[in-house]
Amino acid sequence: SRLPYKNNPNTYPYLLTNRNSKMQWLLFAVSSLILLGAPSSAFAPTAISGHGALSSPSGLACPPLSSSTHLHAFAPSLDDVATLASSTLSLATTTSSLLEGTLDSALSSSLDVASGILTNENVKVAFSVATFFPQLPWLFLILLPNAGVTKKLLGGYEIVTLCCLVHFFIVSASIAQPDGSAPIAEFADVFDPAGDPQKAMIGMMQYPNFVSEEWSHVLTWDLFVGRWIWLDGMKRGIFTPHSVLLTNLIGPPGLLLHWLTCILTGKGLPGNEATSLDEEED
Repeated sequence: SRLPYKNNPNTYPYLLTNRNSKMQWLLFAVSSLILLGAPSSAFAPTAISGHGALSSPSGLACPPLSSSTHLHAFAPSLDDVATLASSTLSLATTTSSLLEGTLDSALSSSLDVASGILTNENVKVAFSVATFFPQLPWLFLILLPNAGVTKKLLGGYEIVTLCCLVHFFIVSASIAQPDGSAPIAEFADVFDPAGDPQKAMIGMMQYPNFVSEEWSHVLTWDLFVGRWIWLDGMKRGIFTPHSVLLTNLIGPPGLLLHWLTCILTGKGLPGNEATSLDEEED
């Protein structure tokens, strides 16, 4: 009761009178004496013989804490930096060569594939496709103009687009041929008013690929116009099979026959569609 610090854990005398605290202080004092009396070499890292690396007594590699010489051993030398730069440059050069070789190989393969597709033989095949493929849609337009299957097949632009793609292939394959540009150069004579355009056109017909291009060109636009005649007939209730048939046979006269049919049936010619659109917007 005469020692007010005995029950105060924040006072130093309390620590000295408490049994557990006394033991802790004793262990701390003994450990401190051992550490202070030991030689510094016992705790300093040592070098591994023959390697220049450092190891602690526990066997872990680490830099020395008291030797600047050993710390410098971890700094890369100029030779090391030069070697690293040379290796990096060599790796970049090798990678660049591999990429270039891969791109050249891919390009070469693509060209080989293209040259195997864009051939005169395939132009002949495309010519046959351009000739016979549109005939089925023509049959639907002529024989079954009001059938649902005809509306599904020709109500959109899918079939006409396919015909356009066949024509585009013929043009591309023709240009890819060694003499593919010859017709293009001679085609200028067709539009020379001072020359003989008809003779120039006849001369163009000696090129099979030009014939293929012109033929698929004509058949594609004939189908486009025939489809338009059919649509106009459905919109305004006009009979169109005879006009569509003539369009398939000789082209523009089929459209003239459709105009004549419109007049004779009292439907009149189609109006100005652009003006009609403006009126609808108003």
